Formats: sequence, C-alpha cells, structure tokens
Amino acid sequence: MTYQLSWHIPDQVLALDISGEYTLNEAEAVNTIVGRELKQVKRPITIIIDATHMERPHNFQELRAAQNYMHHRYLDHIMVASDDKVIKLAMMIIFNMSRAYFTVVDSVDQALTQIR
Repeated sequence: MTYQLSWHIPDQVLALDISGEYTLNEAEAVNTIVGRELKQVKRPITIIIDATHMERPHNFQELRAAQNYMHHRYLDHIMVASDDKVIKLAMMIIFNMSRAYFTVVDSVDQALTQIR
C-alpha cells in the first residue's frame, strides 16, 4: 500500500500519507475513503497530503479526474507537503479546480504550523 489515511485532529484535520508510486487505482480508493470521511463530518475540515515520499506521478489528468472529494462542501483546505518541485507542480495541476483553499509547503511540520 502506498497511502494511509488517518485523523491528525479528529473531525478537523485529515492526514493522507502517500509514498512510492501513486496509481490511478489508489487514487480512486483514496477518493472513496476520503469521501466517506467527509460524509461523516459536520463542519469544514483540512486535509494534509504528505507527498514527501511520493514518486513523481505519470498522468496528472487521470489522477485529477479520480479525486472528486476535492469538490466536497466540507473540504475547506488542502495542504500538500513536498520538497520536490515537480510533485508540487503535479499537485497544483491536480487540485487547481478544487473548491477548497490550496496550499503547498515543503514539509508536514510547516503545514501543521500554519494550522495552529
């Protein structure tokens, strides 16, 4: 498995860790489980995507099409952590049509500092 989803702060901040190759099948699975979590919350949340150990994705458009959760009304903020410029660009392309506020940072620690 190249992804793991957990609550960093219950009902406030979701943490999605991605490592290795992030395939279309995994993106679809993540979409399902994040969507399931969003259906359970009663207020806007933030998701921090830790892509610091992610390999560079091959097809941004396919991954983008699979991430329907980014349009959910309770997803307020998407934060992506990566120090790789190509991954940052890929994430900007994937999430640029999201209704959520989008931020790219170099590390998860920077994301958590911005949340506090």
